[in-house]
Amino acid sequence: MGEGEFMLPDMDTTFRVFAAHWRRVEPSWSYPRHKHALFEVNLVLSGTQKTVVNRKTYVQHPGDLLLLNPGDEHESWAVGDEGMTYYCLHFDVDERAFRELMHRNRTCYHASDSDLARAIRPALDKLIELTAQESAARVEGRMMALSAMFELFGSLSAALSRQVGDRTAHGMTQTAARIAEYIERAIDRQPGGDGDGQETIASISAEVGYSLSSVNRMFSEVYGMSPRQYMSTLMLKKAKLLLMDPALTIEEISQRLGYHNIAHFSRQFKRWTGEPPSRFRSRFHE
Repeated sequence: MGEGEFMLPDMDTTFRVFAAHWRRVEPSWSYPRHKHALFEVNLVLSGTQKTVVNRKTYVQHPGDLLLLNPGDEHESWAVGDEGMTYYCLHFDVDERAFRELMHRNRTCYHASDSDLARAIRPALDKLIELTAQESAARVEGRMMALSAMFELFGSLSAALSRQVGDRTAHGMTQTAARIAEYIERAIDRQPGGDGDGQETIASISAEVGYSLSSVNRMFSEVYGMSPRQYMSTLMLKKAKLLLMDPALTIEEISQRLGYHNIAHFSRQFKRWTGEPPSRFRSRFHE
């Protein structure tokens, strides 16, 4: 047998999990109309829940789940006399192929016997079990939760691929992918950080041959965020990775990211994260 080599593709993905919780509520429970900038999985474990999503009403029984995209307006009520138990998970992820699948999916309600509900239920059950354990806050619990989240992303993307079909050659999708690639290259070239990214996006718009408003519309429809938001996400990820390198000073990092002075980089990082870069770095290095 001849020599051979197999390699996994390079991966550089970040995600955020927010307000994942298991809750038992009384029959009179309700949650007011709201929307947020995160994806959401809402699974009913017992009882019945009525939810209005973008003015359409869904009734969930045990095992039924809702898969919501950022910006979906929704409100919920417990139905019946016995109360309800549900599990809710909010998350965001910067993997654009995954985001594209999520936004191409136009079905938010998935019955317990649906392909998607069956596919992701094992990962959700692991997360539910971890949520109820005191060890969830410890290192081993957090690592197990990370493993379960990646299992959820894998099973969810596989189910959505079967549901919405393979990536199409739709012109808008292809254009959005080109825009994303140009943004990624701009970040790698150390863009000027003193702007808000608008000049870079305007330049990319001219290169792909569309107006700035058309670029914003196409990109947001495919990925669920504006080109400037995507650029900020990549800049923040790069900044965090550089701050974790103890060999680099914060001034050197600000220069690598294209900022003309450390003060502006510090202000921008604090707008992104709520803390200055020095405090973020202190969590990794004394």
